[in-house]
Amino acid sequence: MYKMEKLEPIDFQGKTIQIYKNTDWFTTTTDSVILCDFIKIHLKDKKILDLGSGIGTIPLLLSLKTNIEITGVEIQEDVYNLSKKSVSYNHLEDKIHLINCDMKCLDKVIEKETFDIVVSNPPYFPYQEEKVLSHDIHKKYARCEIAITLQELFETAKKMLKDNGRFIFIYRTDRLLDVLEALKLYQFEAKKIQFVFHSRESVSKLFLLEATKYGKRELKILPPLYINERKECSTCKKVMK
Repeated sequence: MYKMEKLEPIDFQGKTIQIYKNTDWFTTTTDSVILCDFIKIHLKDKKILDLGSGIGTIPLLLSLKTNIEITGVEIQEDVYNLSKKSVSYNHLEDKIHLINCDMKCLDKVIEKETFDIVVSNPPYFPYQEEKVLSHDIHKKYARCEIAITLQELFETAKKMLKDNGRFIFIYRTDRLLDVLEALKLYQFEAKKIQFVFHSRESVSKLFLLEATKYGKRELKILPPLYINERKECSTCKKVMK
């Protein structure tokens, strides 16, 4: 066990799950919790894919709200191994399947165009060596576009989704225009957007978005989400990575 590795509970929608974390790397933020709450599972949905699954927070939380198959993909082997420990501890091996690979090569590992939902809490910041936000490699991968760029993320989601499948993710509000350009480039149509605020007095730093592959134009702007008014978010320490 790593020196700073520990098992911690996370509360979600009235249920609790245990997740292994390494506080030397990063801790769970509210981002993944509110993303999982934003995701709506339809009766026809059979398979979910999480791109950049990290320590497994999103697959583990989603396992509390659905019984369908969940696959997580993580490029860092030690982070992947930690997520496997959490899946094993919670006896979810039959429900959650984890893959250790570069998501850009995922279509060579599993069959493409087979998922109903692709989700992601991806790195938010373009990578600039001279402006790197952390010296820790795990934090670099979580925060900066080192392993995958925004456009590569959309390209991968499109490859793995069925036609009319849904891509659901969270991202920084100051990069909304970049996201809208990527949506158009990869033939996604935004269906729902919800802007996230720390409080009613703050500006939005994050937004949640659901888009459909080859979907029709029908966009809904949902009521704003205020983090400080959500009890479940007290489990996590901050809004941003």
